Amino acid sequence: MTSTRNRRPRSARSARSARSRAFSLAALFALVAVLGAACAERPAESSAQPYAGVVDSALPIDTLLRRFRATLADTPTMLRSASTSREEVARALLAALTARDTATVRALVLSRAEFAWLYYPHTKFTAPPYELGPELVWIPLIGASEKGASRMLERLGGRRLRFERLLCPDSAVTEGPNRITTGCTVRFDIADSATVELRLFSSFIERDGRVKVLSYANDL
Repeated sequence: MTSTRNRRPRSARSARSARSRAFSLAALFALVAVLGAACAERPAESSAQPYAGVVDSALPIDTLLRRFRATLADTPTMLRSASTSREEVARALLAALTARDTATVRALVLSRAEFAWLYYPHTKFTAPPYELGPELVWIPLIGASEKGASRMLERLGGRRLRFERLLCPDSAVTEGPNRITTGCTVRFDIADSATVELRLFSSFIERDGRVKVLSYANDL
């Protein structure tokens, strides 16, 4: 007769499996929320199309990054269409919104190629315990940024916006050659109305004296 002394009841095994699946899903959803809020990019364009292949999180980060980069024709070595200061970026953004200049709005934010070659390799997501492939970092980043950019263009596009001041915290995060500043707000006038102060983007990325928006995730 087969012994059942060390066998768990099926209901207990099922309950434990269900709890494990629920924990994994909750952890994934929490990570996506954090990335979407903190990072993370730009209005839709050809270079921002999602990776067409299958994302296998079990593969080494080097392999996943190589596959991600293989979808790109560009290999930037510096931030392109960048400004020399965060204030200059904020001024350029307000001017672009006033003119409904979507091309400039796109140029001010980190591109998919810049993400792959200049930003992601220096993040905590390339090593344990935060290890996460580039595609899984990029997806919530670009999603939150596109949503924020669309809101800006819808609610502020075509209105006269006059820059007054950029307010940023003193603290920043250094990741290799990159300096990430989060929590900046822009104080500006909308036409002849009262002055407002809004967070129009989640973070700035600074590298080699050049500055761009990391993501357009915002308060609008």
